[in-house]
Amino acid sequence: MKLTRVAIFVLLTTSVVSVLAQKPKSESRFHRSCDLVGPLTKLEEFDARWETVIVRGSTHVMTLTGRNGTARVDAIELRDESNGTRAAGVIVELRDSTRQEATRSADEGRVFIDYEEVDPLIVAWDRVARTDDTTTKLNNFESHYRSRGDLEISAFRQTPGGAVATAVSGGVCDRVRILLSLDELIKLRWMIVQAKTRLDEIK
Repeated sequence: MKLTRVAIFVLLTTSVVSVLAQKPKSESRFHRSCDLVGPLTKLEEFDARWETVIVRGSTHVMTLTGRNGTARVDAIELRDESNGTRAAGVIVELRDSTRQEATRSADEGRVFIDYEEVDPLIVAWDRVARTDDTTTKLNNFESHYRSRGDLEISAFRQTPGGAVATAVSGGVCDRVRILLSLDELIKLRWMIVQAKTRLDEIK
């Protein structure tokens, strides 16, 4: 009887692991448990390594204040001393000033952007920033772009004749959304470009 129960337990465990391993890559990461969300970028994968020495270098570029919070941009370099491999990129840290300090997590709104992803992100950023009345013939509109690490930028108008508003959001399990003016969105783009320039200088 005990052997039968053990066999059933092993079979069920194997089936669950198999199902989790076969999840489609296109599945929205926001519909998954936080425990199942693995590294989305090279920077995250480096940052999560165990049993090795990781050297971390960073330069703070600037902190932008929006309507309901801040967006901090840093250039970052991670190096694994065991094998000499390196990852570089940008960290955007979003903080919602309307949340109570006690409810904030250490990783609240932190998004990693790999170095090689910055240029495609900037191209998409410019397209989103150009969203206006010519985007669609309908009254209200929105355009958005989401990076591999889940930094999302959006521009929208929700009331006919109203001004175009923008927002930036990030964080898989504890998502933060900061409202910005169009000029502030463009300034945040500049900050990310400056972070990439800093990384280019140390190559």
